[in-house]
Amino acid sequence: MKQKKEREKEISQWPWISMLPFGILAGYWGKREVRITAISEYGFQTRLATPATAEQKNAPWELAFYDQKTAAYQRILLRDATFLKEKEEDFDVVYTFATEQDDYRNAVQRLALQYGQYIRWKMEDDDAALAEEMTGYPAEQDAFHLESLEEQKKVWFSGITKETFVALQNSAAGSGQPIELALELDRPEWYEAYLSMESAVFFDAYFRKNQIPDPPLFHPDRLYIGNAFCPHLAPTEEELFALMDKACRESFSITLMFPFLLEENLSETQQQLQRLTEWCERKNKTVELVVNDWGTAHLAAHFPVFSICLGILLNKRKKDPRMAYKLGDRTLFEKNSVHAAFYRKYLKAEFQIERYEWESCGNTGTGKFPEGKNSMHLPFYQTNTSQYCPLYAACTKGSRSAQMPVRECPRFCEKQAFLYPEHLRMMGRYNSLFGMNLTVLQDPETIGKMYGLRGIDRIVVNLL
Repeated sequence: MKQKKEREKEISQWPWISMLPFGILAGYWGKREVRITAISEYGFQTRLATPATAEQKNAPWELAFYDQKTAAYQRILLRDATFLKEKEEDFDVVYTFATEQDDYRNAVQRLALQYGQYIRWKMEDDDAALAEEMTGYPAEQDAFHLESLEEQKKVWFSGITKETFVALQNSAAGSGQPIELALELDRPEWYEAYLSMESAVFFDAYFRKNQIPDPPLFHPDRLYIGNAFCPHLAPTEEELFALMDKACRESFSITLMFPFLLEENLSETQQQLQRLTEWCERKNKTVELVVNDWGTAHLAAHFPVFSICLGILLNKRKKDPRMAYKLGDRTLFEKNSVHAAFYRKYLKAEFQIERYEWESCGNTGTGKFPEGKNSMHLPFYQTNTSQYCPLYAACTKGSRSAQMPVRECPRFCEKQAFLYPEHLRMMGRYNSLFGMNLTVLQDPETIGKMYGLRGIDRIVVNLL
C-alpha cells in the first residue's frame, strides 16, 4: 500500500500536458489506435471505454509525434513501456505508462515546444501571422488589396493577347486529338447579351466587359449555359430555350449547367427535363447536361437524349489558392475518386456519365487525367460553395456569417463581390469562392506541358 501511494504521488508530480489534439499525437496500443490523454517526459496516459484485458495490457506501444517543421510524423516504438496504474472513472478507464527511452523524451520536448509556440501565435496573432510562422505564408502581402473587381481583372487578364486562345488550343492539342473550345455563359447578364447580339459581336463584348481592351481571337465550338453553383442564376425557361435555339442556329454545340438541387425545385426540375427532352426530339439533337447533384443525375439518367457530365461539385478535389504554402507531400492532391476505374464504371452504369468536368487549379500538373472524356475549365476554380449565400448575408445583415436560405434573390452579385489580397488571386462571386490559375493564360504553352497527352479534349473558358 505504501509503495502504491508513493508511486501515485510520483506520477502526480510529473509535468503533464493534458488533452493534446489527436492530430499531433497518436497512440497505437497493440492493434488498437487510442487517444493519448496526457503526456510527460516520463510517461503517458490513455483511456478506454471498458477495462483492458491482460493481453491488451501487455501489448506493445507505438506513438506517432507530429513535427511541424517537416509536416510529417515521427513514429517511436516504445521498447520499455511499463504499466503503472489503472484508474476507473465515471465514463472510462485511465491507464498510465512509464518509459525512459531517450528518443521518446526528445520527441515530447520537441512536441511541447512546438505546441506552445502554436498556442502563443494563435492567441497573440491573426491567422495570417500564424500561417507565416508555421508555413512561411507571406502575411505582409495580405495588406495589398485592389479597390474593385474591375481593377483586379485588369491586372489578372493583362497578359491575354489576340493569339492567347489560339495558342492555348493548339498547345493542348499535343495529344493529336481535336480539342474543343467552349465558352461558359453563367449569369443573366451574359444570357441577355448573347440573345441581343450577333455571336462575333458578343464574344468581343464579353472580353471587353472583362477588362480586356484588345479582345483575343475567339471562336468557340460549344456554349455552356447556366450556373453550376447558384440556382438563382439559371436562365428562365423562356431564356433557356431562346438561348438553345440561337446556339443551334449558329451551329454551336450545347451544354446545360445544373446547380445543386433544392428540394423545393424537384418538381420544377423534372418538368424542365421533360421539356428539354421534347426540344431535343424536335431538333433531333443530343444535349449535354452537367450535373452537380446526385438527385439531378438520377433524374436526368432516365432520359436517353441527354449526355451527362460529372460537374465540379461532384468531382471533388482539394483546391485552395494557399495550397502552395502547405507543408509535406502534395502529390496526393493530384488524384481523386474519378481516377479509379471501378468508380467510373459505376458512374456510367448508374447515371450514364462518361464526361468529367475539371478545373485548372495546379494540383494535376504532374498527373494524368482518367480515361474517358475530360473537360478543363479555366482560369478560375471553385473552392467553396454555400447553399446559404454569404454575399446575400453580407449585403442584408452586414455579416457573411449571418447566412440563411435565399428564396427571393435580388442578385447582389451582379454588382458586388468579395475581394481578397492580390497575391492570393481569388474572389468571392455569387454564392462561391474562386481561385484563379493565371499561368495558363499568361503562357498558353503551359497547358500543353501540364495537360497535353493526358486526356483533355475540351477547354471551357469562363472569366466570371
